[in-house]
Amino acid sequence: MGVTLRDIANELGISVTTVSRAITGRGRVSPATREAVLNKAREMGYDIKTTVPQEAVSAVRKNICIVFNSRLQSLTTDPFYGTVMVGVETECQKYGYQVSFQTISAGPSEEQGDTLLNGLLTSGVDGLILIGADVFPEIVIQAKARKIPVVLVDNWLPDIDVDSIVSDNRGGIMRLVNYLVSQGHTQIGFIGGPLSHRSIQERYDGYRAALRENGIVRSRQWTWIHSAPGPQVEKGREGLLALIEQGMPVTAVITDNDSTALGVLKACQEQGIKVPDELSVVGFDNVEISEHVSPPLTTIHIHKRRMGEIAARRLHELMTGVDDDVPMRITLGTELIVRQSVKKLN
Repeated sequence: MGVTLRDIANELGISVTTVSRAITGRGRVSPATREAVLNKAREMGYDIKTTVPQEAVSAVRKNICIVFNSRLQSLTTDPFYGTVMVGVETECQKYGYQVSFQTISAGPSEEQGDTLLNGLLTSGVDGLILIGADVFPEIVIQAKARKIPVVLVDNWLPDIDVDSIVSDNRGGIMRLVNYLVSQGHTQIGFIGGPLSHRSIQERYDGYRAALRENGIVRSRQWTWIHSAPGPQVEKGREGLLALIEQGMPVTAVITDNDSTALGVLKACQEQGIKVPDELSVVGFDNVEISEHVSPPLTTIHIHKRRMGEIAARRLHELMTGVDDDVPMRITLGTELIVRQSVKKLN
């Protein structure tokens, strides 16, 4: 194995980031430090070509694969992950990486993880970005065994050391609950699922925690949680019909995402329920269509494109040996977007 940036950093007692900046000429570093780094690099036999590190020189040969599991969710009808992928591709272009795309649709198995990676290795993949909640640990384990850098997006695995980019799901939902309470609502429902998706579980946990913090005793009749896969719009419709069967015990409904909220709005229209006059409805994600439905949807904005960009940037760091010894979970903040789907109660 040749000399790496980390080897140079260890010799000089400085960070890998500083070494990278000195060699590439990008970022702030003093002339004295730059000279010391270049001298040490030459002394150790590091291959410097026009002051650009070998990792950057060979970047055009790097192949990045985005993997999405369509077992529970179709990418063609999902407005969230497509935006994330645009962010990945845009950022990868900065490094000259070739980006490919792979979908899987079967259930989890060690054999599938091995088969997928064998196929990717045949095509020369150098890094993986696994997007979505339905990520199989077996694939991550197989990739790490083959020394292929991996970054997860919108998911994290508690038992595996792997980098991940997520949003503040719990905090975002708590912000929604607090906003509804500020508008006079104390009977607040939740429609969503499945809770096997870590991001949805975090949103449901945030919903319950915010009710407790506001002194609201939650009734089980206020929530409808589904566990079976299916179109999210239809799940939202089913959830609203279930609440109607319970006598509509709430004045506001929080949904796990905007697609579910669209289903709730559809069911309200079918049942003659006026939004927001008779029921306030809020979503999560702030996909583009949420602004154009009637009424425009109050929701939580997730920085979807930024998630993809940061995932690609983190993968680039792992591939070039920058801070690759400590797995990171990077959490992006959220924003409350207030529109016309919530009524202020007296």
